[in-house]
Amino acid sequence: MNITGSTKFSAAADTDYSIWSLEYCHADMPHDFFGGSGLFSNRGIIRIPMLYTLLIGGAVGGKQHVALVDCGFRNDYWLDRYAFSNWESPTEVLGQVGINPEDVDVILVSHMHFDHVGNFEAFPNAQLYVQYEEFTGWSSAVDIANRMTTEEQKAWIFSSFDPLDLAKAAQGIADGRIRFVHGDEELLPGVTARLARDSHTFGSQWFKIQTRNGPFVAAGDTVYWYSNIEGMWAPGYVQGNTFNLISLYQTLQKELQGETSRIIPGHDPEVALRHSSWLSPSGNSIAQLNLREDDASRRPHGAPQLLR
Repeated sequence: MNITGSTKFSAAADTDYSIWSLEYCHADMPHDFFGGSGLFSNRGIIRIPMLYTLLIGGAVGGKQHVALVDCGFRNDYWLDRYAFSNWESPTEVLGQVGINPEDVDVILVSHMHFDHVGNFEAFPNAQLYVQYEEFTGWSSAVDIANRMTTEEQKAWIFSSFDPLDLAKAAQGIADGRIRFVHGDEELLPGVTARLARDSHTFGSQWFKIQTRNGPFVAAGDTVYWYSNIEGMWAPGYVQGNTFNLISLYQTLQKELQGETSRIIPGHDPEVALRHSSWLSPSGNSIAQLNLREDDASRRPHGAPQLLR
């Protein structure tokens, strides 16, 4: 699906961004974990991508930023805990579109689950932005877990959260690398953080990105799959309030005038099928959602489009 130049949105914009969705590994997991219990139950296992989003741009004629929405996780024990495969380092992943980790100046953290914040130290020059309610919420959750007596009792709290990331984030705050966001705030020219309080997690945030071709939304895990928002059906795994997710889906539908393919979901293989995309040499997907006016495609010559 090509949404560039949609007639629903003005072509004029003071900001412009190239946008890629980059897969850094994948996992084999149950359909209903993402699509929702009931609607997607008893459908077996599906391979899902672990993604982060790359933004390059800013104010037209002004300073250009290299930003990531989320930053993946480290090559460590999480690879053994779940059925992950094909993990690639940020150097390998970003290198597919001509960027180095040192080039990244901003990381927009959608939430603090391990696969979204766990590898921020690989980007030495990046300033991180985290919702205050997300940090304090997980601080309280760790305190609750520490009052439990067995590892089995703590398992759900830590099913997607690494307390080591909380310690590293606290050090990042002390060092000035991590800054808190309090609600809705424009963090880069044309990139606005929107708080989704008590939705996927305590203080998840999504990001509206203004381009000359209209707005896009990097949703993090507030939208796992397009089917969540298109069918108004919450996923099976949430560490927040599913009714707040349904309300957010309605908000996003209005924000994007129903053009849900302008959303970048957290873990949907459909991202690579709805947009210009190709595979890296290792087999991970690269989806090109938008090119700013002065940019060119990074697609290698002869690379085939991924198809359903």
